Amino acid sequence: MILKKAINCEKPPKKRINGFGLIDAILSLSLLAGIITYGVYFSSLRLNTVYSSNIIRSVNKEIERDIERFKLELWSLFFDKSQSKYIISEIDCDNLTDSILNLSSIKTNKVENNQIIKSWRPGAERSKVFTGENILISRALNISEPVEGELLNNSLITLDYSVEWGDNNIHWLSIDLTPEAHSWCKQDI
Repeated sequence: MILKKAINCEKPPKKRINGFGLIDAILSLSLLAGIITYGVYFSSLRLNTVYSSNIIRSVNKEIERDIERFKLELWSLFFDKSQSKYIISEIDCDNLTDSILNLSSIKTNKVENNQIIKSWRPGAERSKVFTGENILISRALNISEPVEGELLNNSLITLDYSVEWGDNNIHWLSIDLTPEAHSWCKQDI
């Protein structure tokens, strides 16, 4: 009987059915931390890409406005409003470069390597993305002959746009223009 009581007194240990153990909790927390870290990392990459694309779009619009302003001044270069027609003299044809250099959008005080350079920093009034980062847009103007070494009128205007954005100085765009009034001049071909 004593043996029976001793055997009955020993009860098997209870198993926990509900809840997590220490190893399960550590594994769950590390997986959760990994998922949160990757989520924050990839969402910050996405936001950086969206911000960069907004800046690129705004810089393109700013350069487009500058080109349109320049084209408008070229079109109105020899237009006489009183007679409602274009009047260009022989002297203007021979020295078209001086007429172009006197345009209001060209005037600047910086000349480097025979390039007329105009730089500006667009502000928040142009686009909201310009408020955070300092962006410098520069336009270099070159006036050259259409064919090198030939005695033709200086009729080609090359506009080279570059953008300083962060630590980079990026060549953004190059455009060759010619004034419409030049087609009314006598050509030396």
